[in-house]
Amino acid sequence: MTENKTQRTPYDAEHVQIVDHGLVMTALYIPDPEQAKDPSYVLEHITDSQYEAVEVVAEATRHFKNEGAAFSGWIVRSGYSYGEPIATKREALAQLHREITDYFTR
Repeated sequence: MTENKTQRTPYDAEHVQIVDHGLVMTALYIPDPEQAKDPSYVLEHITDSQYEAVEVVAEATRHFKNEGAAFSGWIVRSGYSYGEPIATKREALAQLHREITDYFTR
C-alpha cells in the first residue's frame, strides 16, 4: 500500500520577503518560491487570486510632522498592533524583523 503524502509549505519567517519602497517597508509571507523571486510584483498584485496564500506580516511606514503627523519617524504595524514611534529607518527595519519573528511564534 502506498501512502499519499502531501507536501506542506512551511509556515515560518524564512518565507518572508521585505519590500522596501522608501517610505514604506512591507513584510510579505510568500510560500511559493517562484512568486518569492519578485516580491515587489507580488505586493503590487496581492489581490490577484494566484497570491491568495500570501500574507502581509508587518509594515513600517514613515511619518512626517510637516505633513500633519504628531511626530517624525517610523511606525511598525503588525495586524492591529501599532508600535511606538521609531527615529531611524535602520531601527524600524530591526523592529520589523522582530515583528516577523513574533508573528510566527504566536
